[in-house]
Amino acid sequence: MSQTLSTKSHHLSTEQQRMIHCIRLLGDLLKERPRRSVYRRFAMEQSWPSPESIIRQFGSWAEALAIAGYEWHGEATVDLPDKMPKYTREDIIETLALYSRDMGSIITLKKYQEWRKLHPKAPSHYHIVKTFGSWHDACAEAGLEASVTYSKSELSNALREAIHEMGFSLSFEAYREWAKRNNKPSTKAILHRYGSWSAAIHAVESEIFNQKL
Repeated sequence: MSQTLSTKSHHLSTEQQRMIHCIRLLGDLLKERPRRSVYRRFAMEQSWPSPESIIRQFGSWAEALAIAGYEWHGEATVDLPDKMPKYTREDIIETLALYSRDMGSIITLKKYQEWRKLHPKAPSHYHIVKTFGSWHDACAEAGLEASVTYSKSELSNALREAIHEMGFSLSFEAYREWAKRNNKPSTKAILHRYGSWSAAIHAVESEIFNQKL
């Protein structure tokens, strides 16, 4: 049984609007309803409001999602952010091998997410990155070719330009808006290549510092 809660977002305070904006940003990136556990990891990395703060503001995670425009399924109301299934490296390699048999040797994050809908027990992109350090390292170990639009040097150069204009410790949202204005690689492309925003910024800033020495 499922129910659709109200998606109206009027009469929200500035802080509540920011919370809903962050939920929508993550939903746009994931192309699905953001789980509280996934949102928590992004919130810590991007200095977004915590899920606990959002729950205090809206009464529940479900209600916040509904206001953000996501349908809430009643049977899925139990969300256990700290009880995620554990996967070994071998489990993930076997999963990617199964993907390869179904979809071929070229893999993209979007194709994997679509395939995973038919295999709900398969590890998420976040489990894979956490285990292997990056999406590309996992794909390479599984013998898959991770297809991307941009090379690593192109992404690195884009981040360098943004850092040059806006300074170090560049935030996810600041780059996102800058990339739109300047027709540069998206945050999604960067996350796809580096695995996380903090990893991307750390890698590029380390390169800049090393070149100055």
